Amino acid sequence: METLIIFALYLYSHLGIDLHKNQYYAVDDGRFFALPKCNELIPLQNPDTLFLDAAVFHASNEVRRKYGLAPFEYDPGLYLASSGHATSMVYRMFFNHTNPYSPYERTAQRRVELYTKRFRRIAENIGKYQTLVSGDFMIARFDRRLKQYEFLNESDHKLCIPFTYAAYARFVVEQWMASPPHRSNLMNPAYTYLGCAARLSPEPYLHKKAPYGSLVQNFGGVQ
Repeated sequence: METLIIFALYLYSHLGIDLHKNQYYAVDDGRFFALPKCNELIPLQNPDTLFLDAAVFHASNEVRRKYGLAPFEYDPGLYLASSGHATSMVYRMFFNHTNPYSPYERTAQRRVELYTKRFRRIAENIGKYQTLVSGDFMIARFDRRLKQYEFLNESDHKLCIPFTYAAYARFVVEQWMASPPHRSNLMNPAYTYLGCAARLSPEPYLHKKAPYGSLVQNFGGVQ
């Protein structure tokens, strides 16, 4: 099974990466966040995954520029490594830098080297963050008509809606920036290449637990 997953990712890298790169990574963060789609609410049951991945990448560059650092360059190998690990975490329901299910993808180093061996330095950030905008506490309420849960703010009982693509990307980068080890990777000038992926929880409204995203950043440095 793990071999099939790796083969599928390999095919994806050849069939889709060029289009992916030309559409979303050929522009800087300012031009990307000017795209109208950035302000659309993420449809949690059918998100545009490639667009969200790119939004996290550009939010990372946005914060680099804020602190006077050169922006990251996109690398397809780092992207595929991050995509594979984010997918594993969300569908295997674990949260760890170590993948306990696949010897081929056990560590970040192994995951990256499945796709590229060009980097002398490799680092990884992971995160798991809810995809609904809310206050401190939410209430889950089952809608018998729709046969799914809805989530409301405890303070005013207003419905919690999803983030926009841009807001969610910036939100998760803010969480990483608030954590010293994650911030260190983002702000390290030795890392010049980046791949980002966000995989959202499947069946987001069918469970009492609030929907979330599993996120991965893989950093690479050639020096």
